[in-house]
Amino acid sequence: MPSYNPNSNVDDKVRWLPSSNGTYLASSVLASLRIPHPIVPWFKLVWFPQNIPRMSFILWVAIRGRLSTRDRIHKYDPMVVTTCVLCNSHLESHPYLFFECLFSRAIWTQLMNICGSPWNGLCWNAFIDWASTHWRGNSPAIVANKLCLGVAVYHIWRERNCRIFEGTQKTSLVVARSIIDTICCRLSSFNLKKHPIIALNWNVNSS
Repeated sequence: MPSYNPNSNVDDKVRWLPSSNGTYLASSVLASLRIPHPIVPWFKLVWFPQNIPRMSFILWVAIRGRLSTRDRIHKYDPMVVTTCVLCNSHLESHPYLFFECLFSRAIWTQLMNICGSPWNGLCWNAFIDWASTHWRGNSPAIVANKLCLGVAVYHIWRERNCRIFEGTQKTSLVVARSIIDTICCRLSSFNLKKHPIIALNWNVNSS
């Protein structure tokens, strides 16, 4: 490097190149290791300020098709029973378990009617695409709809696991009520107490 003339009066310094200011940061290591990908269209459907983290996580994994449904388990364990535990009549897969199963459809019908969005009968992937397009913004109605999706997927998955691992069983009406209660608590914590879903829930509980 003939053009480089080191200054003997200045001490040498270690500079961390992945960081813009030369300081080592764990986030800069992660950024250097990650392969950049475009943001998926359903990102804000899952992650929004009022989300419930553990439930949004299950929704995120479900949308990616990575939950341990029986059709996936069957690929490495051919002896496993593949029938949906909620209805005992069909192969358990992500689309079937959450949207096509009669148990799940009964829950969605109740929830969508309460949220003012009648159940349109779309399949799993089509509904995610539709919701990603139509449920945008932070209005109380949109927040309630997005919460409804995440909370419902979480409770359906939980009911499925309880039936398999704990031997307990709830009706679709009881699961739907648990979902509504969870949504109402979350909306109340964000000062959205005047949302119709909360008023309806209070009326149902008081009757």
